[in-house]
Amino acid sequence: METLIFHDIDMKHIAIINSWYSNLDSFQVEKMTKEFINYVVSNPNYDCWVISNNNELIGKVDIEIEEEKIYMSIIVCPNYRCKGYGKRIVQQIITKYENTAIKQIITGVYQTNEASKRLFLSVGFIPLTNVSDADGFINYVFNY
Repeated sequence: METLIFHDIDMKHIAIINSWYSNLDSFQVEKMTKEFINYVVSNPNYDCWVISNNNELIGKVDIEIEEEKIYMSIIVCPNYRCKGYGKRIVQQIITKYENTAIKQIITGVYQTNEASKRLFLSVGFIPLTNVSDADGFINYVFNY
């Protein structure tokens, strides 16, 4: 199995990541912008990585730490979906924060995004409710 490599995000990744959001299967909250990257770089409670496999960008994950919780967002390049990469990325994030002060990882899944629901359920997340919020998202939580 190939090694997934996490790289700190930078400006050169903007166009590539934004092209992933234009795919109809992507449920975009916010496009990648220079302002977002500057915010991430300057905020010690925020991390954002692009993930590569064999020198090919395959995904992005960002996390925001608030006390004992992590809020996580993930997108996988459309060409690499349904191949297990999303699951491996999430598992690496879970592993990274076990044995730390973090008690929960929370992610919002768009109510009709069945692939994301299956992904998060498969690695131990549970939905906090069956009813979506005003934006159409259901929060899923992983408890350590």
